[in-house]
Amino acid sequence: MSKKRSRKFGRVFVETSVFIRFLTNDDPKKAADCRALFEMIESGTIKPFISNIVILEIIFVLTRLYHFPRGHVVQAAQKILEMRNLVLIEKSDTRRALECWNTGKAQYGDCLIASQVPHGVPIVTYDADFQRFPKLKVINPAEAVSA
Repeated sequence: MSKKRSRKFGRVFVETSVFIRFLTNDDPKKAADCRALFEMIESGTIKPFISNIVILEIIFVLTRLYHFPRGHVVQAAQKILEMRNLVLIEKSDTRRALECWNTGKAQYGDCLIASQVPHGVPIVTYDADFQRFPKLKVINPAEAVSA
């Protein structure tokens, strides 16, 4: 069977929580769903977007909360940056993020990430806080791979 680019979600923005669930395997079902997503990315079926903010959060969470060794975290970040067809978004809309954060509806990091998601691209996440952004299409990894 040939790969189809006509999937419902041909492009997705992959948020921090997806990488954390995969790398820590602290929830085997979610880790398996993330693995399926990353396999689709590696096959070229799905094109991933991430940002430097996501990398920053991954490093913080893995080192501070999970106490992963620095070398392990660096290797994980390097593997992420080597994902097939990866688009690394390095620009954020700080003014918009500050306005969002000022409303008190979300953490500043989430506001920054929300400002980076390209128009029309769903964000793949386990973080329910992204539901607070009415302009974002929010899906989880299982929804991304079953579309």
